[in-house]
Amino acid sequence: MDFLTFIPTVSRPPRKIPLSRRLFWTAVVAAVYILMTITPLYGAAHTQQQGAQQAQQLLSIIFGTAYGTLAHLGIGPIVIAGILLEVFAFSGLMNLDLNKREDRLKFTLLLKWTALGIAALEAVAYVLGGQFGQVTPLGGVLIVVQLLIATVIIMLLDDLMSKGWGIGSAISLIIFLGISRQIFLSLFSWDIVIDNNDSPHVVGLLPALGAALYDLFTRGDATALVDLVNRPIVPKGQTTVTYLPDFVGLLSTLVLAFIILYLEMMKVNIPVTAGQYRGIKFTIPLRFVYVSVLPIIFTTYSLLLVGQLLLPFAGNPVVREVVQVIFLPHRFFFNVPALILHYLVYVALAIAFAWVWVQLAGLSAEDQARQFTQSQLHVPGFRQSEKILAKILERPINALTIISGFLAGSFAALGNILGVWGGGAGLILLIEIALQYYALVMREQMMEMYPGLKQLLGQ
Repeated sequence: MDFLTFIPTVSRPPRKIPLSRRLFWTAVVAAVYILMTITPLYGAAHTQQQGAQQAQQLLSIIFGTAYGTLAHLGIGPIVIAGILLEVFAFSGLMNLDLNKREDRLKFTLLLKWTALGIAALEAVAYVLGGQFGQVTPLGGVLIVVQLLIATVIIMLLDDLMSKGWGIGSAISLIIFLGISRQIFLSLFSWDIVIDNNDSPHVVGLLPALGAALYDLFTRGDATALVDLVNRPIVPKGQTTVTYLPDFVGLLSTLVLAFIILYLEMMKVNIPVTAGQYRGIKFTIPLRFVYVSVLPIIFTTYSLLLVGQLLLPFAGNPVVREVVQVIFLPHRFFFNVPALILHYLVYVALAIAFAWVWVQLAGLSAEDQARQFTQSQLHVPGFRQSEKILAKILERPINALTIISGFLAGSFAALGNILGVWGGGAGLILLIEIALQYYALVMREQMMEMYPGLKQLLGQ
C-alpha cells in the first residue's frame, strides 16, 4: 500500500503546544476556509435553477459549501468517505484493527484517497450536468482540477487540526462556520432581491429594519416595519414563494435554540461502583440526546439525494409534490398535509439512522458494558458481568437512542417549517458543535492549570 502515501499530510507538533497557539491555528484554519468560500471558481458561470438553489442550501448546512467557489464541494467528499469507511471498518468488511497504530494510518490514507475519488466524481458530474453553465472542455477540466486542489487543502486543514495544532477537527469547524455564515447573512446581508412587481427587498433583517425605521420617522409610514414580521415574496422570474429573514424567523431561531441547548445539556445518570475501590459509589452520565449529529446529517443528505434525483422529473404532479415536501417546507401552511409528511419523514429517518449508528459506532449497550467492565465498573446490587451489565443498560440506551432520533428529526423538521435561520438541521449542528468546542477549550484550560490531571486521566 505504498502508493497510498503519495498524498500531502501535516506532521504532528514535536511537543504539545499551549492553548493560545492552538486557538491561533484554529483561527487560521477558519480564515483559510472563509477565503475559499469567497474565491470564485475560474471558468464557472454563476447561474442556478430554483431547485438547485434549494439543494445548495441543504448542502451548505451539512457540508459547508458555497456555490461557485473553491468551497463548492465543501467537506462533502471527506464526510461521505469517512462514513463509508467507518461502516466498512465497524462491520468487519475491512481487515483493519483501528486499535493498532499501523491500521489507523492505513485507514486515514484510504480515507483521503476515497475522498479525492468522490470529489473527482462529484466535480465531473457537476460539470457535465451543467451546474456551472456552458463551459468548454478545457474550462471543465480546469474546474475539476480546482475542486480537487480545494479538497486537498481541506484535508490538510483537517490534518492540522486533528494532529494537535488546533482545537477539535476542521470538519466540525467548517460545518459551524457554514451555518454561522447563513445566520450572519440573514442578519446583515445588503443583497437586494427584486420581486415580480419589480419592488426591491433588502435580504438582511437589520438593514431592512433600518430602512423601515427611516420610513417610519421621516414619513410616518409603518408599512415596511409591519411587513418585517413576515416577509413572503415571489422573486422575479420565479413562481414559488421565498421568505426573506424576518422577525418570525428570528424568534423561531432563538426559541428553538434555547430548547435544543437545554435538552443537549440534560444527562441520565447510571449509578456504578468501582471494583478496585470498594465502597466508592458514583454515577456515569449518559447524554439525554444520546446521538443527534450523525442521524440528522444522514437524514438531510438522504433527502437531498432523493430531491436532486427527482428534480428533472418535477413536471409530473406527483413528483412535484414530493420535491416540495423535501425542498419547500418553509411556512408551507396552505399545504398542511405536506408539512405533516415533511415532519414524519424527518422523524422516521432520524430515528432509523440513530438506531443504525448506535449499533455501528460502538455506542450500543454491549459496547458500553464492555467499556464499563474493562474499567472495573459495575452497577450496585448486580454481579460484575459484562452480559448482565449489557442487559441492564439495554433498556435505557435503546430508549435514549429512539428519543434522541425523534428529537433530532422533530427539531430539524420544525426548524424548516418555521423558517429557522440556517435550517432546523443546521441549528442542531451549530449548537452541538458549539458545546463540543466549549467542552474542549474548558478541558484544555484545566489541563494547563492543573498538570497533575494528565497523570490522573492517564495522558
